[in-house]
Amino acid sequence: MRKLVLSLALVVLIVVTCLKLVSLGQRPDSSFDARVARPAYTSKHPVVLFDEGHYNSHSLRSGFRAFGELLRNDGYAIEATSKPFTAQTLAGVDVVVIVNAAGGSNPKLLGLNLVPLRKGRREAPAFGVAEVAALRQWVANGGSLLLVADHYPFGPAAAGLAETFGVTMHGGFAEVPAQNDSNRIVYSRANALLADTPIAAGRNASERLEQVVSFTGQSLDVRNGTPLLKLPAGAIEYVPPPPRFTKKPAGTTQAAAIEFGRGRVVVIGEAGMLTAQIAKGERFGMNVPGNDNRQFVLNLMHWLSRVL
Repeated sequence: MRKLVLSLALVVLIVVTCLKLVSLGQRPDSSFDARVARPAYTSKHPVVLFDEGHYNSHSLRSGFRAFGELLRNDGYAIEATSKPFTAQTLAGVDVVVIVNAAGGSNPKLLGLNLVPLRKGRREAPAFGVAEVAALRQWVANGGSLLLVADHYPFGPAAAGLAETFGVTMHGGFAEVPAQNDSNRIVYSRANALLADTPIAAGRNASERLEQVVSFTGQSLDVRNGTPLLKLPAGAIEYVPPPPRFTKKPAGTTQAAAIEFGRGRVVVIGEAGMLTAQIAKGERFGMNVPGNDNRQFVLNLMHWLSRVL
């Protein structure tokens, strides 16, 4: 009888511990409504290739589940790949999506990082020379790329790929002190930080963006491109290398659109804004009431797939 009681107590302890870990770790928001009333594509379905082959912190099964569901409901054919980028793997693809690629592994349990089990350097370049060349040529020939790299270590890992399209990643943790919230940055028409671009305008009044919110991330500078989310003059960034990050002026933007050859590129310095997740009981991403992040995702993809 005593052994049975002890066994039951151990089971209860394990269940309680797991529930506690789940409540602390990031997880997809299962209540997020990814339905699209009027899909952009009903007859043809542009192929979207989602990278899961570079130690990415997000997948279509985890953090970017809502992103994938939203795109499918808008008429895209989205699929994950773990293969290196080559001319062969990119053939027939309309849009490539790369989110938080890294140079080393980061095992997780219930959404929590298992730091002692990491392999390699997360901040090391995620893409080899051949892959960068393949992506560059593919875009120049008419392909479209959405490159998303969050705060350290993801900025340094994707910096080489970003540079080939004229974008400098600062690689740290960006903040706007004037907004009095170190965890969020608000870009709106009211504060003039949401740039007036085709992506912000959408195809009609119902798609017009008024406010987009990011959740920390890094800053960017762009050459020969259009800033989408403009950082104010007082923005700062805590830049690597660790363990002591240096406080410096941030770059000029957190998202930019670039015409490159016959192709298009959008580079974003923050991943959470494109998700719908919950962490420590708080929602962040497309599921936060009052922001237009959901429509921002659709407008980005519409621009990249050329219906906008």
